[in-house]
Amino acid sequence: MSPDSPFLIGIAPEHRLALVAALVLPLLLWAGARLVATGAVALDGRVAAAYRRYAAAPVTMKWLTWLLLLTAVIHVALPLGHDNGGGSGLLFVAVGVAYGWLAMRALSGRRWRLPTALLLIATLIGYLLVVGPGQEEPDHVGIATALDELAALGLCLIPARGARRGARKLASTGFVVLTILVGAIIWVGMFAAHQAGETAAVTTVFEPTSGEDGHEPAEDGHEPADDGHGQQGGHGHSHGFTARAQAGVIMRPVAGELTDGQREAAEQLAAATTVGIAKYTDLRAAQRDGYRAAQPLDGLGVHFENKAYQSDGRILDPTRPEQLVYAIEGGRAVLLGAVYQMQTAGVPGPAVGGSITRWHAHNVCLTITPPGFGVVSPFGTCPSLTLTATTPEMMHVWTIEHPDGPFAEEIGPTWIRRELADHGQPLR
Repeated sequence: MSPDSPFLIGIAPEHRLALVAALVLPLLLWAGARLVATGAVALDGRVAAAYRRYAAAPVTMKWLTWLLLLTAVIHVALPLGHDNGGGSGLLFVAVGVAYGWLAMRALSGRRWRLPTALLLIATLIGYLLVVGPGQEEPDHVGIATALDELAALGLCLIPARGARRGARKLASTGFVVLTILVGAIIWVGMFAAHQAGETAAVTTVFEPTSGEDGHEPAEDGHEPADDGHGQQGGHGHSHGFTARAQAGVIMRPVAGELTDGQREAAEQLAAATTVGIAKYTDLRAAQRDGYRAAQPLDGLGVHFENKAYQSDGRILDPTRPEQLVYAIEGGRAVLLGAVYQMQTAGVPGPAVGGSITRWHAHNVCLTITPPGFGVVSPFGTCPSLTLTATTPEMMHVWTIEHPDGPFAEEIGPTWIRRELADHGQPLR
């Protein structure tokens, strides 16, 4: 499967084998059930007994078994894709085996709530400690595993029959608070890791090469080589798989190492865009050419769309970008840059500059109830009873000078207001 496959967007390469293991698990369990049903497995053995206990278990116990077994196989398979220095691979396997053992313990009717809850909480805390500081970017496999563990924890916290009402309230409140906390930290971790990967990709071309940051360039005059994942040197998890769905934004991953030709192409595109849209420094000129505001005429990032250019099939034409971005405040406007946009959703934009010129799309949650749309959840999904729509891919090229370069995902309000003060023009 291609690294650019939509199915793999948002899945870290280190976690793909774990995902495969989770997908294969139901097939293996189904095959085992068939063997027991046909008598191919000794009916008085432990395997057959486990299947019989599962068949006779209540629905909540069946769900718990599935959730624990899923996170068990994921943890056991994680070392196959990770760089497991320091014995972390053995820790993954030990945690996976413990989850499998607890699933069987619960099915056998022995005490399971407390040890299962403690292991689930410890695993979630461990994951949050990794993704919180941005060491590892939360991907779909990690997020799905966290959801799996949260659901299992919820079943653990369901008080046993006859428990006091206060215990039920405490368990419910604690579960809600933990769910919000886990979601918030994952959301922040995705944003922070994405920003790190984006900045690393951009600075391969646009960061100063001497003195200012305290680092000297390599002997050949270039910055340290990009590792193909949006990082320069060093180790750790790649950010090339980024799919920052938590803000409704999907960044298209770019495979392979950044080449000198791609660096040059990115520089040429930025320069051509600056020249090509120079005529639109006056907002009235853009409006005469068919650009119309897609939002209220006030803000530090007002997008103007040209419907004719969006359907003309001319991609990356510096004289006819599909959108322009202005800052409009205090009765003044200044041109910030352009947005190139693909004509059809699902069609990837040309990565002419490799990991520098990264395209993104927006997820929108649609609903038939007012106000007609929903908000993307902290876990990167749309709320229930809503539909997910994805826009065509687009790419910003900023034409004002600022430290993060022309292909940064966004620019700060300080730089924008400085540009407004220096170059803003009256709206009328």
